[in-house]
Amino acid sequence: MTVPVLRLPDPWEGCALWRIDLRLAPTPEGLSSLDAQERARAARFVFEDDRRRYHAAHVAMRALLAQAAGPGDPSMLRFVHNAVGKPALADAPGCHFSLSHSGDAALLAIDDSAPVGVDVEIDRAMDDIDAMAQAHFTDAERDALQRTPAPARASAFLRTWTRKEACLKAIGTGLSVDARQLETARAGAPDEAWLDDATHGAGPLYLRSGRLAPDLLYSVASTRPRRAASEASCPAEALA
Repeated sequence: MTVPVLRLPDPWEGCALWRIDLRLAPTPEGLSSLDAQERARAARFVFEDDRRRYHAAHVAMRALLAQAAGPGDPSMLRFVHNAVGKPALADAPGCHFSLSHSGDAALLAIDDSAPVGVDVEIDRAMDDIDAMAQAHFTDAERDALQRTPAPARASAFLRTWTRKEACLKAIGTGLSVDARQLETARAGAPDEAWLDDATHGAGPLYLRSGRLAPDLLYSVASTRPRRAASEASCPAEALA
C-alpha cells in the first residue's frame, strides 16, 4: 500500500478503524485499482489538492477492504449504491464500511457484522452555529449547545454534528432523514443515540466519539448491539 494508514483502537469488537493520510499522492499502481466511476468523479474536482485527497482515500479504502473481505486484488472490488448513494461491496455484502474525510485526514471503519458509519471534521471556528443547530438539532441538543461556554461552542456543535452524520451514514440515509428525529444527547447514555423516524422506525444506535488529533473530531456509529472491545486496546499499526 502506498498511501500511509494507521490502525486505531477498535471502537468495539468486530469493527476496525483506520486513519488515512491524504497528504501524499498514490503511485500509478495504486491509481490503477480505481474503477471508471471513481476516476470520473476524481476528474471533476477543480483543485488538484481535492483530486489528490480523493485518490488517496479511495486507493487506501480499496486496499484495506481487499484485505478484510477479499479478493486480494483491490481492483477486483465492485461497489453498489443505495438510493441515497451509500456504497456497499457487491460481492461481500456482509463486510460493512464507511469512509469520511476532512482536510488531509480520512477515517475508514470496517465492521464484520452490521452497518457502520463514520464522520470526521476539522475543529474550527464557525459563524452559522445557531442556524445549523435550529435546522438539524433536537431540543435537547440545542439546549446543551446553549449551555456550552462561548469559546467551546464550535467544538461542541461539531462533536454533535459528527455523531449525527455517523448515525445517519450507519442507517444508510444521510440527511434524507430529518436529523431532528435523531437524538444524540441522551442523558446518562453518552455512547448511545436514538432514532425515531416514521420510515425507519425507532431504535438505538451505538456511538464512539473523540479526537484523532487536537484539531480533528470524529464519531463512529453502528446499528448493532454494542460489544465492548477487548481489554487490551489494539496497538496502532502503521502500514506503507
